[in-house]
Amino acid sequence: MKYSSTLHPVLAASLLGGAFAQTWCGKNYMANQTAVPPGGQFDLPVGSTEPLLAFRCAPAFRPYLEEDAQTASFVVDTPIVYQYISGAAPITLLGNSTLSAGSSDLGNLNITISIGESVLATQAVPLNASGIEVSVDLSSLQAQKTAYNVSCSATYTSDSPQKYRANSSLLYLPDTNSSVTKTDLRTGALWVRPVDGSGGGFAPIIPNGFYTSFDQYLVNNLSIIDNLKADGFNTIHPIPPFDNVTVFQQVLNRTQAAGLYLIYDMRSVYQNLSAVAEQVNSLMSYPNLLTWETAHEPDGNSDPFGAAKAAYDLIYQMDGYHPISIVLNCEDYNFSPYVEGSDIVIQDAYPIGINATFSPVWHTPCNDTFGHCGCDNCEGNMVDIKARVQTYKDRLNIMGWDRTKAVWSAPQAFGSGAYWNTTPTGQEWAAMNLASLNHGALGAISFSYPTTTGNVTTIEGTATNFTGVISESVAPFLVDPSVNFTGYSYQGVDVGRWFNGSSSLLILANINGTGPYVPWAEVGLGWVTNSTTQVQRVFSVSQNTNNTGFNFRPGGIGIWIATE
Repeated sequence: MKYSSTLHPVLAASLLGGAFAQTWCGKNYMANQTAVPPGGQFDLPVGSTEPLLAFRCAPAFRPYLEEDAQTASFVVDTPIVYQYISGAAPITLLGNSTLSAGSSDLGNLNITISIGESVLATQAVPLNASGIEVSVDLSSLQAQKTAYNVSCSATYTSDSPQKYRANSSLLYLPDTNSSVTKTDLRTGALWVRPVDGSGGGFAPIIPNGFYTSFDQYLVNNLSIIDNLKADGFNTIHPIPPFDNVTVFQQVLNRTQAAGLYLIYDMRSVYQNLSAVAEQVNSLMSYPNLLTWETAHEPDGNSDPFGAAKAAYDLIYQMDGYHPISIVLNCEDYNFSPYVEGSDIVIQDAYPIGINATFSPVWHTPCNDTFGHCGCDNCEGNMVDIKARVQTYKDRLNIMGWDRTKAVWSAPQAFGSGAYWNTTPTGQEWAAMNLASLNHGALGAISFSYPTTTGNVTTIEGTATNFTGVISESVAPFLVDPSVNFTGYSYQGVDVGRWFNGSSSLLILANINGTGPYVPWAEVGLGWVTNSTTQVQRVFSVSQNTNNTGFNFRPGGIGIWIATE
């Protein structure tokens, strides 16, 4: 289907957000209103001049099934930090130990993982380490819908024993032939069975897809589903309401036949727990069900704090086999209470084409305490995507949820209406995807489909090549728990490097308006001596290499694999 350069009225109304709310992100925005500080800002942790241990543990997968009983493990983190993030406690290091000497010189923690009086595992793990796996045998446990409370304890001996404790939960469910989506808490990636329900083993997936309106598009044209699959995407997110039950059933059948995983959206009803229960009961066995989504922009709308958590708890009581996402729109408005009700936090900052300081819709200014310009507290460029994803990741770490809650992104694929005076190009859309990956996003559900179509400068024209690159070349690095990640920023170029022991995946996004040059050494490739044989192009636009580094034109993007 061809994309219209003018936003459809239904979609435009949904994007106006504040048009039907007294505030947006807690801010007044109309000309007859005054600025009132919105409150709800995230509390940053207090610093410490002395070392702290942020001891954490979590099951490597959520959920585990009965079939996993003898291959299960927990993942343990023992970082030394200098902020009082969740669970951080003072630690006295061994007398001859310094952090600069490396974690191997700091000694070990003796850890014990227990459920009640039953000890699942004991093991020595290094201090100041991340992602240490500890094998456990779950055979003695009864598979059940209710999560087990897990106690992880650690002892560190310097001059005297120092004891630490972390609490976790283990979801250990009965085997099922129905749909299951596991979350790999080592990486944040999802693991799924084949989309057609034919059975078989689990495999990791980086969800890559689109929102698409049921009422406006799918109800009239099911071929959109086939087009989305032909563009290389693996996931579809229909937007409710789904009033035409007959056609919605056809949508469910068509998505499965096309090979698309489904995100089921309950934004319209998630505050009505009876309706949530009815919909979960109807859909939880569908073979291609990937995740549930409940609250959509509850921070923008100032939804009740406890609503998402109440829906979350109910869904886990009924199902437990699929994770739950919410979408947050605000840069900093009541982040903490809303994310309690989620396993996946999706950011949907839409910066391309906005006026960041004055609203063309409300004809009022936008700043930290007033206004609605379509992208909360944004600059109106690619930096907003990088900053939003990283900020959400950092907050989850501060709250102790860095392993148990993942961040996804909703790249902007619309414009030319409401707050947005232009639509992203295909290159800009890809750059938003890449910057999100560089800062820890493990899924991308763009808004919205159908989008611009035509030559390679359009979003759909870019997607046909880009989606294959993500699934074939990028995803294997992102889902590998043994990979080491390092992020770089050099003269406005945002870079992520994933190293698997022999090769490095590099994702590069020039998010400013200049054309810089990036030497190999600035992105961890100082060992490159022959760029022709050691640095291989996977995908690039307005970006290439020479003998000593990467060249960029404004907005250039690239995906490269370097081998020593």
